[in-house]
Amino acid sequence: MLRLFSTIQKELLILLRDRGGLAVMFLMPMAMITIMALIQDAPFRDYQEMKIPLLLVNNDKGNLGRAIKQGLNESKLFEIVTKDKTETEVKKIIKAGDYEIGIIIPENATELLNAKVNQFVSKKLSDAGLPGSLKSILPSITTDLNLLIYFSPETKKSFKASIFSSLKQSTSKLETQTLLDYFSKQLNTDNSKINKSEPIGDFVNFSEVSTVDTPKEALLLNSVQHNVPAWTIFGMFFIVISMSGSIIKERDEGSYTRILTMPGSYITVLAGKITAYLFICLIQCVLMLLVGMYVLPHLGLPQLVIGSSILAIIVTAVCTGLAATGYGVLVGTVFKTHQQSSTFGAVSIVILAALGGIWVPVYVMPDAIRMFSEFSPLNWSLSAFHKIFLNGGNVISVLPAIFKLLLFFISTLVIAFLYSKKKEE
Repeated sequence: MLRLFSTIQKELLILLRDRGGLAVMFLMPMAMITIMALIQDAPFRDYQEMKIPLLLVNNDKGNLGRAIKQGLNESKLFEIVTKDKTETEVKKIIKAGDYEIGIIIPENATELLNAKVNQFVSKKLSDAGLPGSLKSILPSITTDLNLLIYFSPETKKSFKASIFSSLKQSTSKLETQTLLDYFSKQLNTDNSKINKSEPIGDFVNFSEVSTVDTPKEALLLNSVQHNVPAWTIFGMFFIVISMSGSIIKERDEGSYTRILTMPGSYITVLAGKITAYLFICLIQCVLMLLVGMYVLPHLGLPQLVIGSSILAIIVTAVCTGLAATGYGVLVGTVFKTHQQSSTFGAVSIVILAALGGIWVPVYVMPDAIRMFSEFSPLNWSLSAFHKIFLNGGNVISVLPAIFKLLLFFISTLVIAFLYSKKKEE
């Protein structure tokens, strides 16, 4: 245990003596968060994205359901998946982030639309004193025709505008045609003689249903809610450069060889190094979250809302730090010089950040790129933070991401150990 604490103390002393390195490690990520949140504030409000993952539950077997599906396909804005799910299941799926939008078309929607149009036409003809072909006016229909729409809390307003616009275009044409057909039947005339430009009102309503359980959870993705956790993760992973450089320096100066000759296991020394750098990662995380909560609001940006589960934040931050330090150990073990490790470390982190949705959300990326995001540890961590900050998530809800991060940490250490043993043979 003394060996472990001595290693931690040694690593922290080395870091504290490098004041320039500490400034880069803490101040630059904080500045990056501020600058990126300011730059991306307008794009997050106005940016128009394409190919939104959409879950469609079409319980209607008539023309309305087919028209809506066809309209969504023709809009080319959505990647549509059709499944048979209940309202509860759709809400759970959307909240979990599997899809950005869920739409439920109710059963017998076409029949209800026809009945409402029939009633509307009959009433208009009756008010105008015109005879109709129907022998009696239908009883009043009070049931509304509502299409249920579920949005993920991460869905931006531009997405919502796009989905409502596409749905309205899909239904308005069918509404108009159905109305004209009923006018033709009741007046026994060709519908071409009817004024098609006259406003007819809306027969199909679109009801947005919240996927969160309480109003406290109902947060939307904005530049702050995205950029603060995104660049916090990016800054934590950039510790790879310092950590790999430390490992290479020890190896070049002979410290690594001397440590191996000392009593005890090198695993203890490695654990001390990981603990020291993990401590630095957690300090980074706290500072950058504080920037989002108390600095950015003074610059005219929204305040960062961190959700209700502090424990989930701590667990996610610790596992993210472990993944970052594990990657640092791997890079420091594989590469021979500081120049090699720093170049590879920086470039690889930038690539993993781009694939992981640090700059833009994953769901707006092309399909060919989106599938690679599932292999980025930065994406796992960002998804966990989004679940906590936007969905009111807890430790249970982020367990899949936590498991992936821990598995990545263990895998990097195992690969580094096997590579080091092979070099020593």
